[in-house]
Amino acid sequence: MPERPILFLIDGNNQMYRAYHAIRGLTGPDGKSTNAVYGFVTMLRKLIADHEPSYVATAFDLAGPTFRSALQADYKANRSPMPADLVEQVPLVHDACEAMGVRILTHTDYEADDVIATLATRAIAHGFDAAIVTGDKDFFQMVDGHVRVYNPRDEGTWYDGGGVQEKFGVRPDQVVDVLALMGDAIDNVKGVPGIGEKGARELIAQHGSLDALLAAAAGLPQKRYREALTAHAEDARLSREMVRLHCDVPVEIDLEALRYVGPDQRRCYELFSRLGFKSLVTEFAPTAADVVRTFSTCGDSEDLRELATHIRQAGRCSVYLVTDGAPAMQASLVGLSVGTGDGRAAYVPLAHTSLDACPNLASQAVRDVIGPLLADPSVQKTGHDLKAMTLVLARHGLALEGVHDDVMLASYVHDASSAAHAVESLALERLGYKAMDSEVLRGKGVKALAMSQVAVEAMTTWACERADLAMQLTTDLRTTLDGEGLTDIYEEFELALLPALCAIEQAGIRVDTGVLAGLSTRMDAELEARSARIFALAGMTFNINSPRQLGEVLFEKMHLPVLKRTGKDRTASTAAEVLEELAASHDIAREILDWRAMMKLKGTYVDALPQLVHRTTGRVHTTFNQAVAATGRLSSSDPNLQNIPIRTELGREIRGAFVAEAGHVLISADYSQIELRVLAHMAQEQSLIDAFRRGDDIHDQTSAKVFGENSGLSSHELRRRAKIINYALLYGKTAFTLAKDIGVTQQAAQAFIDAYFAGYPSVRQFIDETIAKARDTGVVSTLFGRRRRVPELTSRNGQIRAAAERVTVNLPIQGTAADILKRAMIDLHQALPSIHGLRMILTVHDELVFEAPEGAAEEAAALVKHHMEHAVPLDVPLDVDVGVGHTWKDAKA
Repeated sequence: MPERPILFLIDGNNQMYRAYHAIRGLTGPDGKSTNAVYGFVTMLRKLIADHEPSYVATAFDLAGPTFRSALQADYKANRSPMPADLVEQVPLVHDACEAMGVRILTHTDYEADDVIATLATRAIAHGFDAAIVTGDKDFFQMVDGHVRVYNPRDEGTWYDGGGVQEKFGVRPDQVVDVLALMGDAIDNVKGVPGIGEKGARELIAQHGSLDALLAAAAGLPQKRYREALTAHAEDARLSREMVRLHCDVPVEIDLEALRYVGPDQRRCYELFSRLGFKSLVTEFAPTAADVVRTFSTCGDSEDLRELATHIRQAGRCSVYLVTDGAPAMQASLVGLSVGTGDGRAAYVPLAHTSLDACPNLASQAVRDVIGPLLADPSVQKTGHDLKAMTLVLARHGLALEGVHDDVMLASYVHDASSAAHAVESLALERLGYKAMDSEVLRGKGVKALAMSQVAVEAMTTWACERADLAMQLTTDLRTTLDGEGLTDIYEEFELALLPALCAIEQAGIRVDTGVLAGLSTRMDAELEARSARIFALAGMTFNINSPRQLGEVLFEKMHLPVLKRTGKDRTASTAAEVLEELAASHDIAREILDWRAMMKLKGTYVDALPQLVHRTTGRVHTTFNQAVAATGRLSSSDPNLQNIPIRTELGREIRGAFVAEAGHVLISADYSQIELRVLAHMAQEQSLIDAFRRGDDIHDQTSAKVFGENSGLSSHELRRRAKIINYALLYGKTAFTLAKDIGVTQQAAQAFIDAYFAGYPSVRQFIDETIAKARDTGVVSTLFGRRRRVPELTSRNGQIRAAAERVTVNLPIQGTAADILKRAMIDLHQALPSIHGLRMILTVHDELVFEAPEGAAEEAAALVKHHMEHAVPLDVPLDVDVGVGHTWKDAKA
């Protein structure tokens, strides 16, 4: 006999609720919850991929009463209302089903379960088998030779008749009678009092059916069953009618209309883009196959001259570099592509080792023909991460001038909270285009080709595509920035900062490897001593770096309290925050924290820095990242020089390894309390403004306002607590968090917060107004117009909303401080040439570090201090602490 086709029937509400509870905290670009939609789509895609259904449909409940409401007026009266953030996702789940090509079926007066039962019955009559996709045991009553239940959440389990009996304890035809006896408190199906699931199964298994059981009720040996069934026989019969699925819903649909033909590519792309499902967008976006472009390879000098002509005629170009992937100050240049608009771009191969019909061009020829155009400021340049390109090109004898746009920075200015600033991500999001995947170009895993090994022809498509996308994105992003009033922050801060950052990264900083080697030896001895103390406290040796072994020692052997569990197996956590809490009463926890901190510093800096010294310059060159921190702050990597602790002696010793060149000194210039000064200005808190103008200690002032004159605490402790409070409230910390920070009760912390705002009422008003405005507009801004999207402020999820409020309070303060530092860097970059040999070599949060000839140190320090203190006009003075020394440690002291 031919195999019967299978109709897959999805219990929409059941799968939607499961998705909602399985995934938490997921929101879309508009800040609204998307967890149920994403989970449902994930289930649907897996179902389709695993089972390749020829026929499929899903059913959902409609709002309003059904025939069961007529049978029992209080049906579902006890059920909690659908969560508000799920309600708003229901239409999106429906949209997702239809976009994925799955027909939705509903019917008034009936529930989705009845629609599914009807379709299953009809399908069988037309020669189909049915697969009901659900986690709801009520559908076990439908199982027979042609109907099975499939639960995708229960490890993809199929239930036939035998499976139902094993899982539920009775045959499928007896399931409805068991459900009738046990009832359902959530749906207010009464059942028979005193009979639960286990008892119902046993009774039906013994008597065969509900009718037979009720007929025999008077003679049952168990008194509680006998009395309950006798008294509630009608309730049991009514409950059976309530839980029985109806197979006669008048659904008007031809089964052939449920044939699965696949997703609607356009609808899926548009919907998943709107919801921010980046991994899904990639699957449905259009690709190069849908676009006509003119990409070519420069194979000789004549092709180079033709490219130069196109660039000159266009008056602008986009640039993309193919490198070996190393940081800019070490990277080798494999080739470059140049786009001139209208889908036209050309690739220039320089260092391919796997050659096809196209040879590498001589570097000198490229410098002679293309170099003058790259260096011509009248030719506008665009690209992605032009800082890195400038550094790589400079190391290969090519200057890049006329930088007009950087799509990475433009995207960052537009939406700093997004992490998707790569060309590929932007092309998907803004152009609706899926760029060529790197795995297609290089392969993957250990067998992936190096960029230099890729054939020139394949690289031409790859590199030209990226140059062309940068040109298209420039137009799109410029329009967006202009329309949203973000052009000034883009041009006057981010683009203007590029030359300064390039100069800093090129300069680098000298490291005394001998100092680091000595420090490494000392740290090894100290780590060994610390390990010995830990082993003595534990009473055994073990691998301190192993969370599993550490957990066994702390919680199983030493019986310390388990404060947190993680993972599917609920393992006792040994994370830093757990150990910090344990350290208050257990010495071993403090010792482990100190050991971990020293190990991290040793591995990250003391042992790693000597390996990062540039072979040619003899200096360490970090990379500064403009498009990472949502607040506008710079971060650094390879190595990260911003995480060296400043308040510990070990951190200071590491800074002592950063040294000036012979005959030079280092100058450290650090903004003093810049964020509190920004707060005073933006909140227009007069008492803070006056204090800063007088030069008062702001923490002492806060101490007086919060703790009063007779607190009984030492002046040191008062100032410590006041400092924590001053900064904690900048970041929207609650009484709960503040209580942990300063070691008081939550009630006391709340009293301190109340006293703080009573002393600084304009700060309270500023915070409230900032949150209110951001809630209305969806964005929060710095003093200079940098902004961050905070759509989560309107989330129906309280935790998500509270986190967004903290972000909203923080951004104007920290972001404005970051903008001030950037403004100072831009001004100083222009002023530095006035002192021969003075150069900016590092920036760390609110600090700038310079290297200057010893004879010009005093003049240089004065220049730096002046420009930093006059970077922007505020109602409070900007105060800068300046130090000079032969090491970073000495300059910072």
